[in-house]
Amino acid sequence: MKRMRVRITFVVLLAIGLAFVNCPEPDNKSSGGDKGLYADLFDTAKGFPAELSNCWKIYGQRNALITQGFGADPTVFVYNDRVYLFASNDSLMYDADGKVIQMTYADGIQGLRAISSADLANWTDHGLINVGNTPASTNTLDPYGPRVTSYDTRAWAPSAVWKKINGQDKFFIYFANSGNGIGVITADNPAGPWTSPLNKLLIDRDTPTCQAVTDAEDKEIIDPTGVYWLFDPGAMVDNDGQGYIFFGGGNKGDNNARRVKLGDNMISLDEEPQRWGPPEGLFEDNEIVKINNKYYYSYCKNGGMIAYMASDAPFGTYSAAKDILRSPQSQLGTPDQNNHHCIFQFKGDTYIAYHASSVSPAMGTTFRYRSSHINRVNINSDGDISPITMNRTGVPQKGNFNPYALNEAETIGIMGGIFTRADSEAGNGMLVTAIDSGDWVAVYKADFSAGDSGGAKKFTARVRMPETPADYVGAIELRLDPEREGEAAALTTGKTTRIKGGEVIGRVKFEGSAGEFTEVTIDLYKTVTGTHDLVFVFYSSLGAKPITAANMKESHHKNGFEFDQWQFK
Repeated sequence: MKRMRVRITFVVLLAIGLAFVNCPEPDNKSSGGDKGLYADLFDTAKGFPAELSNCWKIYGQRNALITQGFGADPTVFVYNDRVYLFASNDSLMYDADGKVIQMTYADGIQGLRAISSADLANWTDHGLINVGNTPASTNTLDPYGPRVTSYDTRAWAPSAVWKKINGQDKFFIYFANSGNGIGVITADNPAGPWTSPLNKLLIDRDTPTCQAVTDAEDKEIIDPTGVYWLFDPGAMVDNDGQGYIFFGGGNKGDNNARRVKLGDNMISLDEEPQRWGPPEGLFEDNEIVKINNKYYYSYCKNGGMIAYMASDAPFGTYSAAKDILRSPQSQLGTPDQNNHHCIFQFKGDTYIAYHASSVSPAMGTTFRYRSSHINRVNINSDGDISPITMNRTGVPQKGNFNPYALNEAETIGIMGGIFTRADSEAGNGMLVTAIDSGDWVAVYKADFSAGDSGGAKKFTARVRMPETPADYVGAIELRLDPEREGEAAALTTGKTTRIKGGEVIGRVKFEGSAGEFTEVTIDLYKTVTGTHDLVFVFYSSLGAKPITAANMKESHHKNGFEFDQWQFK
């Protein structure tokens, strides 16, 4: 009997051993279960780039908030536990040979850009708002969509708020028409679409106390009691529903500071704008916020210093000005000339959004293109705001990311090599585009522990296939927890950084009808649990095309597949 048991045991063990000998090893042993499906598409020995595309901020850093575009003069409101940020849309400008040049405010600020986040680390790109169709767009990939206003106007330095009116939440963006007026657009949804409730600016040179200080050629002072720069609105809605707007700036005239109550509808003035202050050294950038029953008016001095004053009432007596935020050029070494900010509260903490030209040097240029950043604000027990330090690290993530929701591909924590563009057929009206082999997109802290079935087992992606060629192939490799490669401190001109490695948990291949959307679902190579940084690495049969300052314009393309939405199950 014992001999029989020994013989059976030996046979079983032999069979198991032979099974292991005959089982092919994974092509990528580091993947933790990679079956090698479509591994050849991502094989560096077969043409896939040895290095992934450079990113324009360092992996793990939160500032700048986005790098597929720019955003100056940020303004923020919080709605349903989500931060909505609107900014002046600094846009790349080119010379006759297609080389990047320094933008001008007059021609480079092309409408507004909208982004949002539930965690301050991963930001959804809602695209451009073509407020007044001025100036002409230089973005060949994502030119202006339909205009909002019926009149031509520029749109700079927005201020965004929301208010419940007649039982419905309404959203408002006030904007500057260069230095000569303030307009307003409205929406029923924080991400738009936006409409123009007026057929003219809300505040212009005919508004009482807002007349021009100098003549049309800006050579002689004709009325020192006017407003030199009629711009940079800062709006707020108090607890009782009363709206206020502060505006004005400049370095000519007696007093450029103005404030006024808004009408109940938020698109009219309740009175004549008041001269007040003036705040010490006011140059630009008016902001007003209520925190702990105290009103903080803050602004920018000439040279980029942010200062604030506090009061117990919106139109009360304000304290002496205190400096709190030095310029980005002095703190970050960026090629900036000014600053603009917004103070806001989110999930129990206070933050400041501001701009700095940190992305454009990372792109390889020496030019000034401004990007939105966020850092913490500390308010002492006596209500004083402590001096604020800018950095590239940014702020800690507020909660984990949900990979089981239907997510937009243009929700991005960090990326390399891609851009975004509007498309009316896309889930959020936006697509990740300009995809080449080696490009990638990542989100921070995706929490797979929340799944109903003990972890993620499947992945679905929706993409749009290119018009040509007919035999085009695209693919996405899913990776967890990559490493940083390259520069680890600050990206200045000539320094590069990217990610490498990471555990491969699946690959999905796309072959579909030209120009059409297609959706593909795959089984993952393993059940995924826990919290991970999640990376989508792209393959395009058209090959790699690393972006440089020299080929920036032609890098804005839609030749490959475009990524729309994704979801784990």
